[in-house]
Amino acid sequence: MDNHSLFQQIPARLDQLEKDMQIIIKNQSNILAILQKLTHHDIHDIPEDFPVNTVEELDKLDKQISKDVPKYYKIIAKIIRGDLAKNLDGILGPDLIMMLNYDGILGKMPFKQYFNVNNALLNAVKEEGMSSRVYVQLIRTAFKANKGRIAKRKFDSKAKELKRKDDDKDYTDMDNGNKENEADFANFNVF
Repeated sequence: MDNHSLFQQIPARLDQLEKDMQIIIKNQSNILAILQKLTHHDIHDIPEDFPVNTVEELDKLDKQISKDVPKYYKIIAKIIRGDLAKNLDGILGPDLIMMLNYDGILGKMPFKQYFNVNNALLNAVKEEGMSSRVYVQLIRTAFKANKGRIAKRKFDSKAKELKRKDDDKDYTDMDNGNKENEADFANFNVF
């Protein structure tokens, strides 16, 4: 093939590439639409009063669930998304999680007294053949995991705060004319 025939084929090849590109774009938009349907979580239906942060709010929620069971089952299922241990903090706030455990032992408040909330959580994670014992183990594990995460966040926050204070102290010592630091810098030779 000579150069002249190659140049004549360019417009036809560009047309074919453009057609292929249009097919790809159409397929991509179809794929995106399907993905949006599969992953869409209707978070607009979740009331602003989640997570519950106080015992009074938890009492109120327990009563509200008894009045409109299907509505709250759906809301709690959307928040939990099948993983109670990972998403319990979407239902209960961190301070409330730290105040509760399932049985109310070791000076904690019993979560099991909130019958309607427990039923809604059970319904959100329920699998066929799941016994109440399995649910109790799941909720205990969820409390334990969330308490661990909360404690870690508090520890990390305090560690950062202490480091920041320590760094500020070091700069303050230098600014105040700390003779040791000045001596260290005086002996430091850049060249």
